[in-house]
Amino acid sequence: MKILGLTGGSGTGKSAASAAFAALGCGVIDADAAYRTLCETCTPMLKEIQSVFPKSLYPNGKLNRKELGQAVFSDPDKLRQLNAITHPYIRRAAREALAEYEANGCALCVYDAPVLFEAGLDSVCDKTCAVLAGRETRIARIMARDNISHEYAALRIDAQAEDAFYRKRCDYLIQNDADLDSLHAQVRRIYDDILR
Repeated sequence: MKILGLTGGSGTGKSAASAAFAALGCGVIDADAAYRTLCETCTPMLKEIQSVFPKSLYPNGKLNRKELGQAVFSDPDKLRQLNAITHPYIRRAAREALAEYEANGCALCVYDAPVLFEAGLDSVCDKTCAVLAGRETRIARIMARDNISHEYAALRIDAQAEDAFYRKRCDYLIQNDADLDSLHAQVRRIYDDILR
């Protein structure tokens, strides 16, 4: 089985690219979805987060994502601390999901991870691909998706790697500022190239 690491900043359209790969029959693992599940179910991870970010949990033990987000997106050191806690849990979940796809005979699995390189997850991938989009396009998408302010969406983007980071590291790039037909055509070319 081939593994394509799919990455890029918030609001670039990684989910749309993942869906396009899935439509071609690829397996897809969404690191963000795995993280959200872990935030609901993984008590050891939540306790570790709370030990560093005391206000990050509600009294009922659930994660206060907004409080945590405000703490880490404005402070790179705090974001690194959070990632140091969560990445090992996300990696474990990814390895389990990849093993299941391989056991089921999947030819290509897409691992959608916003911090693919930062978490060292590119090491399990045969190829890597970044989805890129213009800043204002990304801000508009994040605002619509998460119902947040322009300022908070911009903070998220500013806390993430710039396009040059991905251009230097990735085998493939998808520019996602146009329509879905353009996105699907780019995905198809990458799919064909990897499985050639």
